[in-house]
Amino acid sequence: MAPAPIGTAHARRDRGSVSVFVIGLVVALFLVAGLVIDGGRALNARMRITDDAENAARTGGNQLDEAALRSGGEPRIDRRAAETAARQYLTDRGYTDITFDRTVGPDEFRVLVDDTVPTTILSAIFIHDFDVSGAATVRAAGGISCEGVETACG
Repeated sequence: MAPAPIGTAHARRDRGSVSVFVIGLVVALFLVAGLVIDGGRALNARMRITDDAENAARTGGNQLDEAALRSGGEPRIDRRAAETAARQYLTDRGYTDITFDRTVGPDEFRVLVDDTVPTTILSAIFIHDFDVSGAATVRAAGGISCEGVETACG
């Protein structure tokens, strides 16, 4: 069957169908761009918050119970001093939702941090932010530790 000549009823019925396709394609590309850009920001924020949680845990883990250490005991973390030091570290970096896990052992210290990352492009479809969180645990140890390295320590 030969194509309908321009100006016939069949050709007039298809007029504008390419415009609808292009609009749909633009919307789809906009959503993909939003996922890439805002998703990348969320992943970057998750890496940053985890790094900050690790550094806060290290800062807290340096607060040892000096009395226990001087009496010849095993190194233990002074929880009150550790929480104060870690909270100060994270507050200086702008975090407000900070918790500490008190169920870990006496020689461990765990930090949990939550934050919200605003979106830029996805806010157009009512996704205004992403929640991200990070956590880290440190353990007080005296001397050289060979945890998990069986061959190096004999």
